Amino acid sequence: MNRRSFMSWGTAGVAALCSAVGVSLGAVGRFLTPSVFYEPPQTFKIGKPADFPFGSPTFLVDEKIFVFRHREKGFAVASAVCTHLGCTVKYFQSDQDFHCPCHGSIYSANGTVLHGPAPRPLNWFEITLAPDGQLRVDKNKIVPPTYRLMV
Repeated sequence: MNRRSFMSWGTAGVAALCSAVGVSLGAVGRFLTPSVFYEPPQTFKIGKPADFPFGSPTFLVDEKIFVFRHREKGFAVASAVCTHLGCTVKYFQSDQDFHCPCHGSIYSANGTVLHGPAPRPLNWFEITLAPDGQLRVDKNKIVPPTYRLMV
């Protein structure tokens, strides 16, 4: 085998190796990228205003929110997700505070941290009245705890 034929076979081998590595990296990249995102919608309807009683909040499990209805103040929606590690907090009517069962964080009625490792207050979401008369919550819009919807 002369030098010229050796170099042509060497060049072909390097080209084949580079293309194999490129195809393999492309396959790994495709494998690591999800085809479908399984995130729930961030804007959703929760029902008619009459579906929610006055007084203690209604907990909606699927959406992980508390819906408050007050006679004079109107509707408000608080997140039920602890800002520490994402556990679901519980509301206690006895002291009107939110308690996280995982690591002991306690939030006041307006969502501020009273105790525990939680780094920030609970989120409050915008609630509006849809044209069909149902309440619509938008988790993309964080509002202050004083935000209310009067219906």
